[in-house]
Amino acid sequence: MIQDSEIKMIDVDQLHLDFKNPRLPSNVQKTEKTILSYIASTTSLEDLMEAIAQNGFFPGEPLVAVKEDGRYIVVEGNRRLSAVRLLNNPNEIDRPSRLIQEIADTCEKIEKLPVVVRDSREKVLPYLGYRHITGVKQWEPLSKARYMRELFLLTDGEPAERYKKVAQMIGSRSNHIKRSLDALAVYEEIENEDFYGIKGLNEESIKFAVLSTALADERIAVFVGSATKNGRETNHTHPIVNPDSLSGKSIEDLTNWLYRKGENGETRVGESRNLKRLGAVLDSEKAKGAFMGGSTLDYAFRLSKGSEEEFMEYLYNAQASLAQASGLVANIDYSEEALDVAREIRSNIKLIGKALSDKKVDDDEF
Repeated sequence: MIQDSEIKMIDVDQLHLDFKNPRLPSNVQKTEKTILSYIASTTSLEDLMEAIAQNGFFPGEPLVAVKEDGRYIVVEGNRRLSAVRLLNNPNEIDRPSRLIQEIADTCEKIEKLPVVVRDSREKVLPYLGYRHITGVKQWEPLSKARYMRELFLLTDGEPAERYKKVAQMIGSRSNHIKRSLDALAVYEEIENEDFYGIKGLNEESIKFAVLSTALADERIAVFVGSATKNGRETNHTHPIVNPDSLSGKSIEDLTNWLYRKGENGETRVGESRNLKRLGAVLDSEKAKGAFMGGSTLDYAFRLSKGSEEEFMEYLYNAQASLAQASGLVANIDYSEEALDVAREIRSNIKLIGKALSDKKVDDDEF
């Protein structure tokens, strides 16, 4: 996408960090010094500085900039630009580390950097999306979602069509775009409420992928308002354009279940694999009432129809495994351990069969 003929050598002093960088937390003040300090303290910048000091700046990966208000804004390569700026002058940040100072002392000042200049952000956004969302240098999920919104805002039409346009820009899938933007809309409600006072929860510690995975379950999506249910039909509300469709109270509940830890150090949902169980609980009024009343997820799940589905899944998996084992047994030597396991399986099968038989209602009882 970038040709050698497009690369220009531009003075480092003319290159500026991008205040709109989707990787920057919203609580980082948008000034050159603050952003430079943030990058230096959170991205192991010393390693990159060391590499550039020893080997020079790799010209095969030029920075990408746009010209805004007569200034070159680097929209791709902020970390590399930061490394060079601190090599040239460690005092651009307050209290640079001793290691930063030492590395800078070994490097001659870098005057110019290779840069590709685009006319506008719109022309460079698809390239960044391909590189950092579906490419080899992927951003964290929250940064990806913020970037997807930038692309989404460049489109028009109905939301479903706009998801497709964004997906085409970056080589992704429209359902993945929608899921990320749904999660971003919910996340911003959480952020606006100061993370509901959950200790240690903030923009940098929150597991955005867990939130995104949760909302991929239509039952959880209906609970928070990113979808509605009409009989068997599920309709999407597209909260990225209709934020009022979301339920603040439900989002608060979901946030507490996913992220607030109890005295045992665990959240009420626990591992992300339990999200399927949470969806089943929220789909049953009886189970949801029990869970919201303080019951454990395991107990509430047993009250839902989801437990029946999980039970059948276990049975089918066991049936498949036993069929495979029976095909091998003729070639297996005698083993006391194997016989003990087989007896235990038989015992469990009898227990399950008896329990199911006892639940069967005889017609004579009516």
